[in-house]
Amino acid sequence: MDRAAGTLKGLLVKEYGLASSDVFLQGSYPNRTVIEPVEGGEYDIDMVAVCVDQNVTGDVALDDLEHRLAADGRYKDRIVRKAPCVRLEYSEDDIGEFHVDVVPLHRPPGTDELFAPRRGSSWKQTAPREYTEWCRNEGPRFARTVKILKRWRDEQQGVRDAIKSIVLQVLVERAMPDKDDDAVRIAATFRALHAELSPRSGPPNVPNPVLPFENLAASWPIQAFFGFVAELAEAVELMIAIEATDDVAEAASRWQELLGSDFPVPTADELGLKLLATDHAKGPESRGWTVSLDRGSSVLIIAHRMTKLRGRTMMLLQSNEPVPAGYDLRFKAVVTALYPVEVYWQVVNTGSEAESEPGGLRGEIFEAKAQAGGLSRNRAENWESTKYKGCHEIRALLVANNQVVAVSDYFKVPIFKGRQR
Repeated sequence: MDRAAGTLKGLLVKEYGLASSDVFLQGSYPNRTVIEPVEGGEYDIDMVAVCVDQNVTGDVALDDLEHRLAADGRYKDRIVRKAPCVRLEYSEDDIGEFHVDVVPLHRPPGTDELFAPRRGSSWKQTAPREYTEWCRNEGPRFARTVKILKRWRDEQQGVRDAIKSIVLQVLVERAMPDKDDDAVRIAATFRALHAELSPRSGPPNVPNPVLPFENLAASWPIQAFFGFVAELAEAVELMIAIEATDDVAEAASRWQELLGSDFPVPTADELGLKLLATDHAKGPESRGWTVSLDRGSSVLIIAHRMTKLRGRTMMLLQSNEPVPAGYDLRFKAVVTALYPVEVYWQVVNTGSEAESEPGGLRGEIFEAKAQAGGLSRNRAENWESTKYKGCHEIRALLVANNQVVAVSDYFKVPIFKGRQR
């Protein structure tokens, strides 16, 4: 991405005859608030070029920039037209996709003011360097808090309704306490944001700290604002649950629910959750089947854990990743087969809690269950709930003509129970 930005800057400097200082980055990269995108997202770089002459409309400036980029063979197939910019799409195998948004700026003669275009609209004053300086002057705790809340936003809000980064950053600055501890600071920031915004009947005025006459939230849709407030309320409820437990795994799991599956939780080994004896598992012969594995057939399991949040109802679950009791899990079988097959499932529970309840150990081979109970309409989708403390496992089997032609690896599910104060 750095190479892409450097090459593009060199082109713009040469093409427009600019000083190097007139082409620079704005946004999260120079502001030091860039975060890794969530699954399905991509990194973005924002670049500006002070290159527009006097008496040129924004539409003409954007069209001219697009024309100049299209004339270069490196960029002609990357261009995507956007209202406020020209976007260049990149795809790199080692990091995934990213894009560069290029904005042509106008500086009136004899001033230091900068103006940005938007197709079909008039020029709008902007101050990217000053805003970057403001962000940096807020210090590392501010940057860290902003990045954490940006990740929360990306996990909980759809792209269309998500709060803009610049609005979130200014709101964070208003709400963030002077605390070193991440957990204490984030919890207090959520509470302060909710206390400020929940009584309101619409979006607040959020002045740009470097252009005070600009309300950054002027275009915040009211329904998106109410959705943001509802997600803040859920975050505050999770803070209460976190503070109500003295169990590290329970607290970490709650943070993971809020901030995404990348949030670290204790491992199964650290929690002492080990798979015990599984000799109660039934073999295919219990269903009258034989085993004849076919190299052309395969099945693997993808699992998700339901959350109790409105914004993101599911989160990816890895094999052997500890999960709390009291949650629904969805297991999907990804099937490869050259002929019709049927999918069956097998759950093998272990541990004293499962053993103490009649039928708790399970081990039988069965047809997929629906979330609400009964048989699933989709035999490749099976629902389970986390109940017994211990380590358990599940697998999928492909069956054709009373023969097991493929089996998945066992997907391990360690279940823990938190301790409430």
